[in-house]
Amino acid sequence: MTTRSDNRVAIVTGARPWGVGGATARALAQRGYDIALVDLRQDWGEQSAGAITEETGQQAIWVRADVSNRDDVAKMADTVLGEFGRIDALVNNAAIGGASSTEHFEVEEFNQVIGVNLLGPMLCTQAVIPAMKEANYGRVVSVASTAPFNPPPADMSPVSLYNAAKGGLIAWTKSAAAELAPYGIVVNVVALGGISTGGMGSENPPTPEQDERMLNVVHRGLLPWGRLLGVDEAADVIAYAASAPSHAMLGATIHASGGRVMPL
Repeated sequence: MTTRSDNRVAIVTGARPWGVGGATARALAQRGYDIALVDLRQDWGEQSAGAITEETGQQAIWVRADVSNRDDVAKMADTVLGEFGRIDALVNNAAIGGASSTEHFEVEEFNQVIGVNLLGPMLCTQAVIPAMKEANYGRVVSVASTAPFNPPPADMSPVSLYNAAKGGLIAWTKSAAAELAPYGIVVNVVALGGISTGGMGSENPPTPEQDERMLNVVHRGLLPWGRLLGVDEAADVIAYAASAPSHAMLGATIHASGGRVMPL
């Protein structure tokens, strides 16, 4: 028989220990949440989960799943419910890059990027809706990017596929927010930019040289603070959106880029 956790429970997809996912899971644990980290990589998942439990005392587990695979996602949700008896928050953070231009992209790459970055959040959200509806409470936060609002110039690595997925994620968030609000489920999206992560899918924490290039070549003086944001700074925004009791912020795109993008 499943024992219902006394703590709120959050699922965070993407478990890279030095990335936004690991930092967000840690920030939610510091707010009293038990954590389920979802990733294909056992080493990242177990490392992040172990560190969270050691640092915060909250229970944290790793669940293996491909977020673009419906069967994997369904089993993931069942595993979390079996372990904790509830799902209160979902952070759709898992993502991959796409470095092909509009002129040269292949359909296989398109399907991969859209599968993880757009279909993945939709499948994960679909999987947690029954538990959240039963509780008449839920928070869903997807992690997007400022890149669709201000794409890099042509001489930089192209992000057409990535932007198509993240732009779609922002648009879908608004529809999901309207559909799920009657059930007490609040859906928002956080658009990140100018974050020190070492790059999409990096195998190691960022080096000073990587941060210097990101600051001066990629962002080209467009960060008012004159520095990249740390992952903990980004995670604080995401964790706030995933745990805020208010219903006022709904279907919103929350920009967390240190001023990289300042939309009206």
